[in-house]
Amino acid sequence: MFDLVLKNCMAVTPYGVVTSDVCVKDEKIADIIPCGRYLPAVSVVDIGRKYLFPGVIDPHVHFNDPGLPEREDLRTGTMAAAAGGVTTVIDMPLSGNPTIISLSALEQKKMSVIEKAVVDCALWGGLVNDNTEYLVDMAGSGACAFKAFTCYAGEDFPYVTRDVLLKGMMEAAAHDFLIGVHCEDEKIVSVRESEAKSSGRKGVRDFLKAHPPFSEEKAVEMVLEVAEISGARVHICHASIPSVVEKVVAARSRGVKATVETCPHYLIFTEDDLERMQGILKCTPPVRKQKDVDGMWNMLLSGKIDMLGSDHSPSTRSQKKQLRGNFWDIWGGINGVQTFFPLLFYYGVIKRGLGVEDLARLTSTKAAEIFGLWPEKGAISVGCDADFVVFDPTEKWFVSQENLFYKNKHTPYHGMAVTGKVVMTFVRGKCVFDRGVINLIHGRLLHARRTN
Repeated sequence: MFDLVLKNCMAVTPYGVVTSDVCVKDEKIADIIPCGRYLPAVSVVDIGRKYLFPGVIDPHVHFNDPGLPEREDLRTGTMAAAAGGVTTVIDMPLSGNPTIISLSALEQKKMSVIEKAVVDCALWGGLVNDNTEYLVDMAGSGACAFKAFTCYAGEDFPYVTRDVLLKGMMEAAAHDFLIGVHCEDEKIVSVRESEAKSSGRKGVRDFLKAHPPFSEEKAVEMVLEVAEISGARVHICHASIPSVVEKVVAARSRGVKATVETCPHYLIFTEDDLERMQGILKCTPPVRKQKDVDGMWNMLLSGKIDMLGSDHSPSTRSQKKQLRGNFWDIWGGINGVQTFFPLLFYYGVIKRGLGVEDLARLTSTKAAEIFGLWPEKGAISVGCDADFVVFDPTEKWFVSQENLFYKNKHTPYHGMAVTGKVVMTFVRGKCVFDRGVINLIHGRLLHARRTN
């Protein structure tokens, strides 16, 4: 007898969309069979020929736990994730207190996952200017990858120099763990920002001039060069411009082990939107011009972008308010994990012709492979974890702050009309979200597979 059977599915599998019944036993996908047969099960759910996607993996979230619960924590963050079809999150090492740059901080973070998470979680560690000696122990204790910045990221998360990045990547190559990098050039950004502030320039356009596209390009070039020298696997986080993606593609052609992600806000919003919305859309790298939005879609549709992440980076409402017209003082980060998947379906599948199988690859399969979670995660396939999104591709709705599970219910997506909605979310065969209601199951702490 099966534990669960989902009947009448349009299952989005690695082999195409299959009309089928999907059977679950002991938290795993046990069988995928044609519809209509009698299947004894403890629980049977008829999903009425809606899409059944593999559970979404969001590789880029900041849930501020431990230490800054006023912004978000692992309970509210993973509830929002579940409501958006996200069954696994990979939580970033900064925007918490302490930042995850030591083994003791990692252990503290792991306890927060065990106590609060309602979806499965893997954890990033941090690579900063003075902690390369701790990376191997942190990887052994569960950090699936390490995040570094090439520009200022706060006093508690020092950015790396080229030499430190090389040292960290040499460790990564020797022990087969991944290095992810926020790529902006510190000298360009800091000099331009300092000049603007000293002359009293504090508006949106001044912020954009301090974070120009060539700053991102220059940093990516340096990171790819270090990856090529070291032989490490490197991941370029939240690319905002097509030229960055092309640099990664060119590096791969030379044998560099490089991957790249982008986020919904770089596929939807422009600099004009930032001027209109102000702080609610502030992030780094910033949103770009319309030609860059169109170019990023071309990169995505042509298969050059490996995966997508929300870069959910919450803050309190007061941190998003502009004081005395000073845009510099506004927190840079966007709430987006709950809307991540349906927005990508609407803007990608419906408006741009992205295949549903490609959407599953970009939001689940590739992240599982890159972060060492495959084959347990990432696909609707026998033997994989029973992580599912029941998705209605025809339902029309509006993003509303009132229906968000975030601790601070603000988002630049508020009021947007969307077609395609998450109906139910299952984590290892357990229903964690059902038509607006969260069921508080216990998420699992995940460790990456490595070859050495």
